Amino acid sequence: MPGDLYLLAGRYRLIERLGQGGAGTVWRAIDEVLDRQVAVKQVRVPDGLTPGQRADFANLAIHEARSAGRLRDPAIVLVHDVVLEGDQPWIIMDLVTGRSLDKVIKERGPLPAAYVAEIGLRVLSALEVAHAHGMVHQDVKPANILLDADGSAMLTDFGIAAPMGGHADRFGSAGSPGYMAPERLNEQPSGPASDLWSLGASLYTAVEGRAPFERQLSAAVAAAVLLHEPPFPARAGRELGGLLMAMLAKDPAARPTAAQVRHALRGLTGVTTGAHDKRAGAGSRRRLLPAAVAAVVVLGAGGWYAAGALVDGPETGRFATAPDPCTLITGAQAGELVKGEPERMRSRPGECQWLVRDGAAGRRLIVRAWAEKPGADLGGPQVAQRRFDSERTTRTASKGRHIREVRGAVSEVKGVGEAAIMQNKFKFHLNSNKKGSSDSVILFRMSNLLGEVVWHRDDVPSSDPADKEPAVAAARLVSAALAK
Repeated sequence: MPGDLYLLAGRYRLIERLGQGGAGTVWRAIDEVLDRQVAVKQVRVPDGLTPGQRADFANLAIHEARSAGRLRDPAIVLVHDVVLEGDQPWIIMDLVTGRSLDKVIKERGPLPAAYVAEIGLRVLSALEVAHAHGMVHQDVKPANILLDADGSAMLTDFGIAAPMGGHADRFGSAGSPGYMAPERLNEQPSGPASDLWSLGASLYTAVEGRAPFERQLSAAVAAAVLLHEPPFPARAGRELGGLLMAMLAKDPAARPTAAQVRHALRGLTGVTTGAHDKRAGAGSRRRLLPAAVAAVVVLGAGGWYAAGALVDGPETGRFATAPDPCTLITGAQAGELVKGEPERMRSRPGECQWLVRDGAAGRRLIVRAWAEKPGADLGGPQVAQRRFDSERTTRTASKGRHIREVRGAVSEVKGVGEAAIMQNKFKFHLNSNKKGSSDSVILFRMSNLLGEVVWHRDDVPSSDPADKEPAVAAARLVSAALAK
């Protein structure tokens, strides 16, 4: 651990340690080239890595920090530079003089619902920018929400942000159990809904003065997130409380979208302008009245809805809801594709698998589908197009080898939806450089619907990593079923 006044990269003089957590240590520093103060994050490198794994971790951390550095929003703490000394990554950021939301809560207790809603709007703005760039934050929590002198909020610590749809905690360092969505605790891929769950947990903490799944032990917190519902936040009131409970739904598909969250929060704060408008000053907060919210929250078996969704607005698109993926391919079609008699299973909401067990060399066909909802200014098809384009950019940039996984180039696929791309992936077994698992992944768009088809094979020789034809054939069958 370097001491105070350490000179990093011949430029950044570390002055004092500001804080330390699971993801790393943050220092106040002087940029001696530009003569200004900055925040420097020393990324924590996990213990027990081999020299090769440490190098891979450093390269991955730098790649993700550079991606985060492209994000621009008034509510995002900017990343200016990334430095590698040896195999230790450092991230150079704006120094924000505000205090973290968790410290404010500890000192002042529960915060007013209208003010919490305003904080939520600011953080949501930052998350929407990240999601539009194909990235998820992965660590939204009160400690990473900073309040400026005028009380407006900023979201920091984008250094562990990851590509959308990827698996979190690749090195076990990201996230805090009480603010990690259930799917992340189950080691499922992260998406925008995961960040919105974490935002909901953070706002719950702010308005109630305690975390929604507060327990003494970390293991008990994780179990509560997975198995129990939090108490209704009584201090929040009916409107904000109902929204927070909906955001904390176990099923990502049942949670409100970013547009629905924004609509409800605007009603609570009285804000009628866009999500990226200039932040309000402290004086404007004093003028906020307890709002009669235009969006009435309804919780039930059908999920979360807002009254605003019932009036005319941006185009919904062809699909009001995503179809059941298990109905998009017949059993006979699946059997022909996987070369066997597959077992069909609903692995999680919005996903269906057809599995053939053949010793170590199992095969599975996975179909996923989800419908994008209209935003404030964009119709469902435009939101889907933006998400598709972001995914294409992210997957294109991921080409190459990352530790034991090799990703190929992204290519276009004809005859599937309105647009489709494919990428092959190969992951070596931990104890072998000759065998591993292979995935051919196709992402496609049709109106406001996005779908994904994965052809997965286990125990594949590295000399023959790709087998794209079953994936292409399956995607064309799915596309044809959707077109009916």
